[in-house]
Amino acid sequence: MEKHVIYIAFVDALFLAVKSFNTDYFPFVLFFLIFITFYYSIRFRAKELVFGVSIVLFLSFASFTFHSNEEKNRVIFIKETPGGNHFAYLSGHKVLFVEESVQVGDVVDEKGKIVEKRNPVLGFLEDLRISIYEGIKDNLDYPISSLVGAITLGIRQELPSSVKVYFSLSGLYPFLAISGLHVGIVIGFLSFIFKLLKIKRPYTTACLVLLPLMPLTGLPPSAVRAYLLALFISLGLENFRKVSPIYLLGVVFLFTLAFNEESIGATLSFLAVFGIFLALSIEGNIKKAFFVSLAPMLFTLPVVLYLFGTVNLASFISSYIATLIFTPLLALSFLGEITFFKVELINEAINFFGKLFILLSQYLYELTKVFIIHSEIPLFLAAGAIVLALILSLKNKPLSFIPLSLLIVYAILFPTKVENKTIYLKGWELHSFSFLSTKGQALKNCKIYANYVFPFARKFLEGNTLLDKRLKRSKL
Repeated sequence: MEKHVIYIAFVDALFLAVKSFNTDYFPFVLFFLIFITFYYSIRFRAKELVFGVSIVLFLSFASFTFHSNEEKNRVIFIKETPGGNHFAYLSGHKVLFVEESVQVGDVVDEKGKIVEKRNPVLGFLEDLRISIYEGIKDNLDYPISSLVGAITLGIRQELPSSVKVYFSLSGLYPFLAISGLHVGIVIGFLSFIFKLLKIKRPYTTACLVLLPLMPLTGLPPSAVRAYLLALFISLGLENFRKVSPIYLLGVVFLFTLAFNEESIGATLSFLAVFGIFLALSIEGNIKKAFFVSLAPMLFTLPVVLYLFGTVNLASFISSYIATLIFTPLLALSFLGEITFFKVELINEAINFFGKLFILLSQYLYELTKVFIIHSEIPLFLAAGAIVLALILSLKNKPLSFIPLSLLIVYAILFPTKVENKTIYLKGWELHSFSFLSTKGQALKNCKIYANYVFPFARKFLEGNTLLDKRLKRSKL
């Protein structure tokens, strides 16, 4: 790899080591840091790394100052129950009932009372975001409306659990989280229009036009990363004609570490994009296409298996197929929002492609469910595979795919199974997205009792017997 890419890898590794000092994966980060330091020192001059250390010290101070004022219990979405109560989704992945006066952006205590009012400017943007979502619900059919809210505004709280499980088990869940694919499609759509209008630097102009709309996504780390990366690459291509995508990704990763809390979604997003960029630099069109198709799944595989255990090995094929439907759906949704859903033809087209996209996830699940495996791997395997892949990528890019591919072999040979057990669950636990798409996939030939059972749960837990406890009591 080029000198500047190795240098940013050192800076990223050093900053990540500082931030992960009290975590279980710190030893693996430290090992990579020592290796990259030694590697750079052999190939270049070690004293050049001093400037990188100063950058990390400065960003560490800035990060501490920035995060010291952050609150965990910030309201990100509010729903009203049929009984008139209000419950809020909080930034710390919590849900609790709140007072009626609470607004999105407020900070609340554990009793749901306001402890800090939201910033007026940010509050205006949040209200605008919710207003757009209300327009989506008023003009589109359900659950297409919840799907459009997820892929354009980052509001996933009203997506049906069954829909999310279909997307997860078919390998299409990344489509529901605003990321590089979403940002790339919108920027590509805008730049195409600007090219027709013969506007200079269409990609950079598209990025600048999109900037005011970014707060409406809720600014998840994956969306911010994707936007900054697209902006940097556009500036490079249209001004200097030469860019290093991996280097720019390292720069974006550095600032993401500094100004965002650690996020599983962001981690997966960075690994997937790094794998794609690595594959794009492989010589040979056929070889390049092969590695690009596998890269997102392989480079996220260690984290997915360690944290969730479930993966669809055919997801890279499903993703290609789904993109054909998702691209017009996202473009039409964007058009619908900027026309305030006043054009009925656009609304009908969104409903059509939205329904088609949901049906496609169901069809792809049925088609590829034999490729779903559940294997909960230990940390040393997950972190070790990532570190080894990073090290191998310094010298030979295709070799970096080998340790990640070996994880597939391990997962197939050593699946995690819970067999012939009797399990008692609450209804909401059984039907939750987190259970059906992760732990539930480990159950084989089990009897599962719950106080209510919906048909979609039986579909995702085939091979098990699901029993409604109410029927059991009625027989007694």
